[in-house]
Amino acid sequence: MPSFTRFPLATALAALLTATSGLSHAQLDAAGNAQLAQQRQSPDSAGVLIYRGATFSLKAPTAEPLFRYERRVGTTSHGLSASHATSDPKGELLIVETAEYNPGYELQRFEVANKQGGFSGSVLVSADGHHLQYNLNDNGKVSTAKEKVSEPVITGPSMFGFILKNWDSLKAGNTIPVRMVVLREKTTYGFDVRFEQEANGQTSFSIVPSSFIVRLAIAPLRVVFDSTSRNARRYEGRVPPMEAVAGKLKDLDARVEYTMVATSYR
Repeated sequence: MPSFTRFPLATALAALLTATSGLSHAQLDAAGNAQLAQQRQSPDSAGVLIYRGATFSLKAPTAEPLFRYERRVGTTSHGLSASHATSDPKGELLIVETAEYNPGYELQRFEVANKQGGFSGSVLVSADGHHLQYNLNDNGKVSTAKEKVSEPVITGPSMFGFILKNWDSLKAGNTIPVRMVVLREKTTYGFDVRFEQEANGQTSFSIVPSSFIVRLAIAPLRVVFDSTSRNARRYEGRVPPMEAVAGKLKDLDARVEYTMVATSYR
């Protein structure tokens, strides 16, 4: 996917604002459907259940969550594999995101099957962490791309672990730049991870778009942990599922409340 440096800023912003607008007839490919079916039929195959999340809109909170998801973590030959499975209120599985990473939370591979948007694909990270290979099937249109990066690459399933790994450095006042994968656009966007505050037994961090242009489209993300156990408590910001508004799917900025199942975060 073209980056901001290759297109006028106005064009880039317009693309960012519309890239995830809803599709009325989204069509997921066979590989994506198979991934969802595997998760639905055998969730334990994705690993141990770590926590459950309830997703509420930040703009119009409701008594019941718009979506629910769960995190499962298994082991691989090179580290861990974390899966986030999102379902609607009726229990229909809509999205599965899976990240493979080493014990230091350095990303190795990221896969997505998104029935709601009609796309699936993967990104493979080179051993040195500086080269990304994208493969995408977006409603039947197959494409690939390559990207070179110089900063750590993170995704939804690996973001909290990355913060935990760098907890002491962040609390000391250091800002850590990262690249967040946006698979459907076959690119990453820059964010800066910072310590925000510690109060009432909770520690919060912010993940802020490093580009002014991106900040116009995406508000800073916020993650809150229990200060003692360092388990995730709450997340605020853009989430993978979209919300139905007037018959169309729109990007959703949400509050996610976590209920731990395992004794500690993985």
